[in-house]
Formats: sequence, structure tokens, C-alpha cells
Amino acid sequence: MALLLGFDIGGTKIGIGLGDQTGKLYGTCRRDNRNTDPAEVLPWMVSEAQRLVSEAGLTMDKVDAFGISAPFPADAARGIMTKPTNNPLWRDVPILDYLKENLGIPGCFENDANCGALAEWFFGAGRGCKDFIYLTMSSGIGGGIIAAGRLVRGGKALSAGELGHICIQLDGRECSCGIKGCYEAYCGGVALAKRMREEIAGHPDSLLNELSGNDPAKLDMHLLEKAYRANDAYAVSLWQEMSLRSAQAFGLYINAFNPEKLVLGTLAWAIGDIYIDPILEHLDKFCWEEPRKNCQIVCSELKREIGSYAGIAAAMNYLKENGKLEI
Repeated sequence: MALLLGFDIGGTKIGIGLGDQTGKLYGTCRRDNRNTDPAEVLPWMVSEAQRLVSEAGLTMDKVDAFGISAPFPADAARGIMTKPTNNPLWRDVPILDYLKENLGIPGCFENDANCGALAEWFFGAGRGCKDFIYLTMSSGIGGGIIAAGRLVRGGKALSAGELGHICIQLDGRECSCGIKGCYEAYCGGVALAKRMREEIAGHPDSLLNELSGNDPAKLDMHLLEKAYRANDAYAVSLWQEMSLRSAQAFGLYINAFNPEKLVLGTLAWAIGDIYIDPILEHLDKFCWEEPRKNCQIVCSELKREIGSYAGIAAAMNYLKENGKLEI
């Protein structure tokens, strides 16, 4: 039974988990990660990992590997956090080598969306699939692709799976990545909030004004959902466009990868059927019938707990790819 440590590095928090290949967790902990200094955080990660192992009645030599789930941009090949957008002091931090040296066990570094896909593959909605796609759907849109039973990383940049940054509108809305017309620019939570702030002045009768206390800075997906449920005309129009754009992107993924499942992250499971059903109404316009019929579109099973499994799943996949674990 493989024992694994997982580190989940987020823009606002860091989580650490100790578990095994069945998904059993032996211990977890987390801390705030807003404006932190890696010189202080990295030693904490080591000491907390050691504490979790000790409290489980184990020693570090019994742990087979660790995995780091981290946001991009990063130098994934060398395990260096280069320039995470929400952590200004984390610049060119060699986190993989640091943890290897201080924990004394092998480990790996993966894109956080890839880790989400691995977590769902091993422990969640992707179990038993050889071909499936996981989409993070929250403030932004990321993706992880499992094809023929392997994680798809791509070439030298290891940037495969950036599914939020396919262009779905030529010269469309500008995305935070700098490209115009990205899927994320139309359906990511941050992009939708930005759009509402830009457009709300032209909709003085919208319920969104009341819900936000006439403060555009407070507009977000939560208020958009409330206004949509109340049949507010502007919210309905924006929701319909969001659904159409998601169907457009999903159709591209289905035709390109022929997945058994599309597994959807936060917004889908938090909002429910009113998020997914309008997408399904449009989907047949954008993909072939046969791959569409053979693709289930489902929500994440791990939901808000996915971060507890992300790094552990990366470590499992590292052992699997190196022939040290059969799954």
C-alpha cells in the first residue's frame, strides 16, 4: 500500500495531506497563503509534513513519494514556481528540490489543474476511465486531460491542458492571459464579474444593482446566479451567452479528444442543474453525434475536498509512470 504526501499550493491557502493509494487520508492541515514569504512557508511545509507522518504512527522512510500541486506559470520540468499571480514574493522558488532535500523522499511537481484531473481519475468521477477531461470552473477555467490512460502534459513547456485558453471568438474579449477571445474570458468567474462591472451602468433596472447595493465592485457569480434565478433580463441574457460559450468549448473538446467523461469543477456542482442544463441544450450544435452520445458530462465527485487529494494523486501518478505502482 503506497503512502503519499500531497502539497496543494493555492493563491490564498496551502494544504498538506497524508494518504494512501485507496484515497484514505491519515491527516491534513492548511494555512493562509496571502502575501506570504517562501523563506518562512517552505520550512513550515517540511515541519508540518513531518508532523503528519509522525502523528500517523509512521516514519518518513515509509512514505513512498510526495506530489506538489501548484499554479502556473511555472517551470514544471524543474519544479520551480516562477511567477504565481497571487503571490508576489514567490519568484523562481525551487520548491521541488527543497522538499526532496528536506524530506528525503522522491517527489514531483504538477500543474494544479492536472492534479485535479488525477485526483478525479484515481478517487472521483473519473475512476475506471481511460479517456476523460477535468475542467476547473471557478475564478478561471483550467483543464487536465487523461488520454489512453495517461496524463497529457505536452511538449517542452508541459503546458497541455490549458483548456480555458482556446480561442472561441476571433478578436473577442481580452483574457487575463493576454489573448483575445479565450473561453475563460467569457465563462470564468473573474471575467464574468469584470464584464458585469463594465456593463451594469447600461442596465439601471437590473436586479443586480439592488443585490450589489449599487456597488459594482461587489458583482460576482453568486449575485449573477441569484439574479438569473429571479429571471432578471440582463442576468438571463448573460447566463445564456455563458451557456452557449461553454457548449462551444465542450463541443471542441468532445470532437478533439472523444472523452468518456467531461468532469466539471466548482461552478457546476455548486450551482447545479441550472448551470449544466442550458449548456446541454446547445451542445449538439458544436460536436458530432457519436462522440457526444458516448460522453457523460458530470460534476466533480470530490468537490471542495479535491485539494486534499491533488498532491497525493500527483504522487501516485509519479510512481505509476515510473513503474513503481500498479493502479
